[in-house]
Amino acid sequence: MVSLADLDVAVAHWGIDSPGGAEAVAVALADALDCDRIYTLGVPDVGTRETYPDVEFYDLLDDAALEPLRRAQARIDRVFEYALWEDVDWRAYGPPDVLVTSGATTRAVLTPDETLHLNYCHSPPRTLYDRYHDRTDGLPGVLARPLVRYLRLRDAAVDDRVDGYLANSPVIARRLWKFYDRDAEVLYPPIDVAALGHLDRERGDRYLHLGRLDVEKGVPEVVAAFEELDQPLDFVGPRGDVPGDVLDRIDRAPNMRYLGFVDAAEKRRLLVESRAVVFNGVAEDFGIVPVEAVAAGAACLARDEGFPSMFVDEGIGLRHDGTGAGVRDAVERFEADPFDADRQRAEEFSREAFESRLETTVTERYEAFDARFGR
Repeated sequence: MVSLADLDVAVAHWGIDSPGGAEAVAVALADALDCDRIYTLGVPDVGTRETYPDVEFYDLLDDAALEPLRRAQARIDRVFEYALWEDVDWRAYGPPDVLVTSGATTRAVLTPDETLHLNYCHSPPRTLYDRYHDRTDGLPGVLARPLVRYLRLRDAAVDDRVDGYLANSPVIARRLWKFYDRDAEVLYPPIDVAALGHLDRERGDRYLHLGRLDVEKGVPEVVAAFEELDQPLDFVGPRGDVPGDVLDRIDRAPNMRYLGFVDAAEKRRLLVESRAVVFNGVAEDFGIVPVEAVAAGAACLARDEGFPSMFVDEGIGLRHDGTGAGVRDAVERFEADPFDADRQRAEEFSREAFESRLETTVTERYEAFDARFGR
């Protein structure tokens, strides 16, 4: 039997530009697999360094030929990322027995033939596939479509380099089958269920929206709903791509506040003291917020799309259609019969469950790989 201690494992993440959910999963992968560094392209931003002060993010561009040119290419984002990743010579870093990549463009790596390549997939690139028509609408989008079509071909061409996929939810497993014709094992991202579960639930008066203020998080619709409600609402998270007038409407509203980014302890406090959590992400592949809400005992009013529609039921929340009217209706239904969520429903997303499943998956897949081909 192969054990994790027998293996040299490396973790690579496509870019560290903000401390988001994908970055949290990359760090959790490295911790669970006992990796002392995460390979990435570029230097982490200040927020990421502050969030993960003990993690070494190794910038592969430091070792790249023509480094100034490659850094300029990295700033152009996905257009050059596939090439940047396939130019990494993994023989210089081990080579590892197992390379776990996180993100879409990292799949382009060319690993030595004795290295097992597993990819943790948050989603196939949505602009290239399921959100193509939405994100290329209007004149700028139509003009960009030839580039998007090229990137779709580039993305499809690297799929054969992945030996096995891990998907963050059944939604992503379905997309992997649909767009790449690949099977995947579902491995839910780890949630700090214990930290939230140890806090006493004290349902307050204020609703909570947690996450980046993005259009695809459905923030404009949430604002529209609460403009017609008397219930108070707090927005917590970094400034996203919502238009400035949406923020102005929040500022003007007597029942809404934007609190900006808060640290983990304050976020946990807001969750356990919230009246309920409002979540309106568009076709979310996973959605950490609904699980965090349930772990805190707060009911989640979730959009009836993506994985939240599979997770949220009447025992832990209510679903809505994502429109302003739909969000308002969900709040009114909740107010007619307020309740707390069953915290036990969050246990399958715990860090302990994630680490156990990941270790089993990596060791079993490597053992099968090694038994088939040997050395």
